[in-house]
Amino acid sequence: MAGLTVLLAQNMRYLPSHGGANRSNRILLEELAARGHRCVAVTPLHATEHRLTVEDLLAELAGRGVTDARRAGDAVVYTHRGVTVHAVTAPARLAAHVLAVAAAEAPDRTLVPSDDPGLLMLGTALRATPDRVVYLVHTLQQLPFGPRAFYPQASGLRLLRRAAGVVAVSRAARDYVRVHGGLDATLIHPPVYGTGPWPASTGGAVTMVNPCGYKGLPILLGLADACPDVPFLAVPTWGTTADDRAALARRPNITIVPPADDLAAVYARSRVLLMPSLWDETFGYTAVEAMLHGVPVLAADVGGLGEAKLGVPYLLPVTPISRYLPQRPDAPYPEPELPPQDLGPWLAALRRLLTDDRHHASIAATGREAAGAFAGGLQPGAFARYLEAVDPARQRALAVLLARRSA
Repeated sequence: MAGLTVLLAQNMRYLPSHGGANRSNRILLEELAARGHRCVAVTPLHATEHRLTVEDLLAELAGRGVTDARRAGDAVVYTHRGVTVHAVTAPARLAAHVLAVAAAEAPDRTLVPSDDPGLLMLGTALRATPDRVVYLVHTLQQLPFGPRAFYPQASGLRLLRRAAGVVAVSRAARDYVRVHGGLDATLIHPPVYGTGPWPASTGGAVTMVNPCGYKGLPILLGLADACPDVPFLAVPTWGTTADDRAALARRPNITIVPPADDLAAVYARSRVLLMPSLWDETFGYTAVEAMLHGVPVLAADVGGLGEAKLGVPYLLPVTPISRYLPQRPDAPYPEPELPPQDLGPWLAALRRLLTDDRHHASIAATGREAAGAFAGGLQPGAFARYLEAVDPARQRALAVLLARRSA
């Protein structure tokens, strides 16, 4: 098939991409561009929780070697690794910009991630390209259905059923969509790990990425308090609030490390990675990445983290979040009520990995082997082949049938 034109309509910023969802979307587009497809992304300039000015973005792009960034009306337009990106400066103009770019580009496929508050991008994409939308399931809590949904709504599920295709990034996501939404999703693991080699860590710190309530910040703080002589690293990203930063700063053995698209330098400083998440994770790219670098991972036994651990110890118990408070305007998600946690299993596992070098080496080697096999087994071009096989004509016929049934 001749090269496709692919539009990503995303309610998350494109660069920098410190979260798993926007990072994997970016890498999927870069892979498509490298295979000769024309790729365009329309995204906000900044994330809800971290404001980014035009000057900040231009400085970020200059540091990445981007030389063609320019203001174009209500967006900054630039090219990065073969992808044309429209970073919309006014949030209220995001939907209008998607419509304008879709009209100009006439995309063959429009990608919409599930991280889409109010289903703004899904509704806009279905309006602009009604038979060519492919939905990417990243965050279960942002889906409009099922027991994990922040805001379940029947109208949202009806919108989603109009998509030409649904892609899940994990078995957990695929099964959730099937059971709770009655939708068939295709499992495609995004190739976010690079091709190696992945240098083995020689560091001694205990590290957590995105320390926040959703991800189990109380467990990190409890372990740091229980091990005052152990160095900890905290890498704040989308979920870390000002209060979270203050709690981290009060611990003298916790060092805050700036986020980055590539965390290899952080893994190099790490002896153990913590992933004590208190909500259902869709997968857990960071677990695989850390194991590729020989860093043992202590992960909560929730959602897709067990899948991401690839059978390698340790999966540890937590008491998951069961209740959320109303969402604040400046927050990416509703505020969680954090239940008390039993630190005992976490502290025992951490102390063994810190003090038993033979055990640490065994878990590190097992993790490197399992993660290397997983990353090496990902099929190059799987996402491109999936998009090429999506049948808009079939979707148009289905839309007509659904319209008749609802008439």
